[in-house]
Amino acid sequence: MAGEAIVVLDGQARITAFGAACELLLGWTAGDVLGRPFAMLFAGEDAGILLAAVGSRDAVARHRNGADVPIRMDLATVGTGAAGPRVAVLRARLTGAADVVRPAASDAMGPVIAHELSQPLTATALYLRAAESLVGAAEPAAALIGKARREAERAGGIIRGLRRFAANRPPETRPVPFDATVDEAVDLAMAGRDPQPVILRERGQHPLTVVADPAQLQQIVVNIVRNGIEAAEDRPNPRLWITTRRDGDTVVLAVRDSGPGMPAEVRAGLFAPFRTSKPAGLGLGLALSRSLAERHGGSITIDPGGAGQGATVSLVLPLAVPGEPRAVQRSP
Repeated sequence: MAGEAIVVLDGQARITAFGAACELLLGWTAGDVLGRPFAMLFAGEDAGILLAAVGSRDAVARHRNGADVPIRMDLATVGTGAAGPRVAVLRARLTGAADVVRPAASDAMGPVIAHELSQPLTATALYLRAAESLVGAAEPAAALIGKARREAERAGGIIRGLRRFAANRPPETRPVPFDATVDEAVDLAMAGRDPQPVILRERGQHPLTVVADPAQLQQIVVNIVRNGIEAAEDRPNPRLWITTRRDGDTVVLAVRDSGPGMPAEVRAGLFAPFRTSKPAGLGLGLALSRSLAERHGGSITIDPGGAGQGATVSLVLPLAVPGEPRAVQRSP
């Protein structure tokens, strides 16, 4: 549990101290909140009501990732003045405790896990590179070793991107060919699937380019495509329609599945971390993908489908070169 999270306020209800337990409970750092109104920590509650009286009350705080955090708040004044400094002690309520603790724990553990994984992945890629040089390009195993090395390097790139994400640093971006990245991500998402769904691919006639962190962009697309595959895999003749196109000064990836559509109860928690309808799922794929897309100035939207229509997940990102032609060509 995050324990007692202590927030100190001045006479104008601005935050003057924000402890480590607060960071664990709510995801914000002290640098994010110091000097800002206390009400920023809550889900649409009026600061006057929050601070109207000392004592205990139930409230709903707002985690940095947007999730609601049910809490118990104890408020006390410092000194004798009614408008003087105050101390608020926040505790996670037991109801919905898993929804509170797991996102907070992931925020704390993510950088540690990323750090621990980065070194063995780097070593794996180096060993595979050495193995490539030993077997020679003509050996049958060389292609497989090269593919394994590239996957290890890709995983290392994802870990580096996640470390930057956890540290709240902007992604390392460069111009990236959008269609080629999508095609490679589709191949990765399909790897090991048996049976594999039919992929119906539609793309623009002219190249589309985005400015992105290549590993993060690929991870976003892999997560979206896997989500579609899993939605359709229990249906007869599973299919995915994957379209890339230009829309004004943005590029759009739309992935539509042949599944039954997305029920309302699934949509409600679709982007909330650790909420999943899949028995073996962690509930992190689309939540992480949306956060990464927003870091790139983009967004992810859902058309839930239903009534015989599968769901469509769309990724929208800024176009790198606004002057490109817009014609669309269907692939056979």
